[in-house]
Amino acid sequence: MHTITFLGTSAGVPTRFRNVSALALQPENSKKWMLFDCGEATQHQIMKTSFSAYNLERIFITHLHGDHVYGLCGLLASKGMQRSESPLEIYGPKGLQEMLECVMQHSQLNLPFDLKIFEIDGKSSMRFGAMKIEVVELSHSITSYGFVISFDNMPGRFDARKAKEMNIPEGPLYARLKAGENITLSDGRTIKGSELVGPPRKGARIVIGGDNDNPLLFSPYAPFDLMIHEATYTQRDFERLEKKFRHTTAKQLAEAAQEMGVDWLILNHISPRYDKNGRVVELLEEAKRYFGGRVDIAYDFMKIEI
Repeated sequence: MHTITFLGTSAGVPTRFRNVSALALQPENSKKWMLFDCGEATQHQIMKTSFSAYNLERIFITHLHGDHVYGLCGLLASKGMQRSESPLEIYGPKGLQEMLECVMQHSQLNLPFDLKIFEIDGKSSMRFGAMKIEVVELSHSITSYGFVISFDNMPGRFDARKAKEMNIPEGPLYARLKAGENITLSDGRTIKGSELVGPPRKGARIVIGGDNDNPLLFSPYAPFDLMIHEATYTQRDFERLEKKFRHTTAKQLAEAAQEMGVDWLILNHISPRYDKNGRVVELLEEAKRYFGGRVDIAYDFMKIEI
């Protein structure tokens, strides 16, 4: 199972209960992990988890607003102070490289590890082993991107319990059976790998969205097993704002998710106003009125598997 851990789920500013945007993704059977956005104090959030900067392999930045990127320099500095030599790749919008190089130059930040910065656009696509990441340009007050993550289909699960019941010796024979081979035991029995390996498992398809007022921009890539996207306001609160910001409401997101065939929707980037008096439930109730699948609201250190 791929694991996602929410490190910061607030919009704009931190609250007593939520830090600003950051999310960790750890692919199945991997010690390496990747970070999506890095708001202020993200490194403090990481210290409260089992993740380590040493195994951080890649960082993806959705856009350059401070609540999504101001923790990046501190994280790099701390990784350097730990004398980590594991390389790090950072992907983000145009301007990211200039911003980081400016801070590194003027703060005399000399890193002991290889840092590679890649500036992306809405046509960018990357493959890392069994995982493909496609970049989607979104609609916001600043250049903002979302990421569609597709995992390749995986082999079926090996039934170790059944293998033991069949008195098959553990070790290299298990590996051959997992690979689908047929083996012959010392007692003359022939065992087919297909007897012990389940059907192939469909690879997950996930959306991680940056700030965006039009979630239907992801529709060309639908359907999705999981969609993580901002739902900064309820529709009612948004309509009452004197100055309209380019964010998505819970209603708007839910309607889009319903149209795109999303199985599981997680509301993220929550306005601080909803941390008061238990108002966060208003977002959940609104989303459920317009979306028929599973829906949850992200909170800091929430951990899910898909």
